[in-house]
Amino acid sequence: MKRNHVLVEFLVFIGFLFLFWGTSCQKSESVIFNDLPVVEAYLVPGEKIRVKISQKIPYDETLSGSTADISNLSIYIISGTTQYRLTPMGDGVYYDTLGVIPVVTDSSYSLHFEYIGSSITSSTLIPTKPQSVTQSVTFIKMKQFDPDNPTSGSMPDPVEITFSNPDNSYYLVTVQCMDSVLVPVIKDSIPSNDMLSSQPATGTEIDIQPMMIRYFGKNRIILYHINPEYATFFQRQASTSQNYQEPPTNITNGLGIFTGINSDTLFLNVIQQ
Repeated sequence: MKRNHVLVEFLVFIGFLFLFWGTSCQKSESVIFNDLPVVEAYLVPGEKIRVKISQKIPYDETLSGSTADISNLSIYIISGTTQYRLTPMGDGVYYDTLGVIPVVTDSSYSLHFEYIGSSITSSTLIPTKPQSVTQSVTFIKMKQFDPDNPTSGSMPDPVEITFSNPDNSYYLVTVQCMDSVLVPVIKDSIPSNDMLSSQPATGTEIDIQPMMIRYFGKNRIILYHINPEYATFFQRQASTSQNYQEPPTNITNGLGIFTGINSDTLFLNVIQQ
């Protein structure tokens, strides 16, 4: 099972759909703007630590936003008894440029920095790599669906991804086609999102339903082991303009997420009949 080097691509996108809404639509702030930093950090074994700091936007356009310089903060990562300072890269991005911070499974990490006189902190644990991972099949056959001329025919059975989960922690899978030339399962369709995700599960099996597959060809399946703080982003119902509330966060005195992720990668060949 080939190691995936883009573990956070989908997780970052989904997470900040919620964060953008939550940080820009706060009717309760029409009188007082509570200036909070928004943190985005996903710690992955074998990858250098990257932290992105953004600024909260006031709902009331008559209020002034933050004047803090998010590109010149002192961002620290604490691992064990060692404290590391990340290098500012501009635009609120901070990076372990030399790769001196080891991201190790089952180890805990903390984040700390000062923002307008407040101490911003968070902590997380790096989950284990998924264990005893299997998939029921490595290829399936499907017909291309034509909305203008629907044909009868049975859909293939779901692809079963099984794994060990003795502590009932959270897992989810994503599916994305890896081919350079994309042939859509639904004829002439242009999916708004080329990558599909399951909901977090605490069992030992996740089924990939045929409707989760956007394209024929070689599809990459990534099984993620995630922490509870990240699962809340998926479990929360989609927000509406009638529902104003702070988004979920594990950042003290701030917004956003600081979390560990681990994964395993499988492949599924989807053959057009």
